[in-house]
Amino acid sequence: MRTTSRETFKRYLEEIHRIFKQQRLIDVVHEGNYFKKFAEHIGHLRPKYNKNGQVDFQEEDLLRIGREARFAIANALLLSEIGLVRFQITRSQYGPIGGLFETELDNRFFYFVDDVFMRLYNFWNRVANFLNIFFQAESDSEKVYFSPLMDKLATELAADRNFQSLLRFKEEQYKDTINRRRRQIVHRKCSTATYFESFLKNVQNPEELSRLQQERDELPDFFVGSYRRMIQGLDEMLALIRDNVK
Repeated sequence: MRTTSRETFKRYLEEIHRIFKQQRLIDVVHEGNYFKKFAEHIGHLRPKYNKNGQVDFQEEDLLRIGREARFAIANALLLSEIGLVRFQITRSQYGPIGGLFETELDNRFFYFVDDVFMRLYNFWNRVANFLNIFFQAESDSEKVYFSPLMDKLATELAADRNFQSLLRFKEEQYKDTINRRRRQIVHRKCSTATYFESFLKNVQNPEELSRLQQERDELPDFFVGSYRRMIQGLDEMLALIRDNVK
């Protein structure tokens, strides 16, 4: 039994790694060599800023979150590839409305959807934590978040092209999609409940139901793009520190 379980897990990991390769979701440590890039870009600043090992810790944590986001994204892509059912209502014997019909595969897909949005949010806040070590824009570590930190740095770094790119990302994608979905998942309702609610409100509206279906089906592509933007964000973060901190 133990051997069979180990072989099953091995095959599962092989599928995950196939997704990594197929979608070019590079590993930030082994393929991206980001520990080396950190050393090359900001290694000279460590003696001054690595108080109590804070640079070492935040670097490790940032890259670990990136790898966890990659794993969650690959799982969502794998489940989507296997095949999700179309939205439909399942009736209940206890009332006129049951629930949004889903297979166990659909259920696991939405589990990873929620996980991905939280990992993306975590990653960009780790970027904020790392930037704050060097720019010291916020004295209270409990108040360091990506959006407000970008706003605090805007005057000082407005002319820097890497900062401009991060600021555009914050305004165009982070606030309106990643943080909005994360906030909803954590404080209001999971993704399954969100789609179920929208489905119920539009059950007589074929065009809106089609839009909802399309929105769900496009999530895997959005996640792949989000991961690549994370990798770009690491490069922008390092260049921002390298070019503006002494």
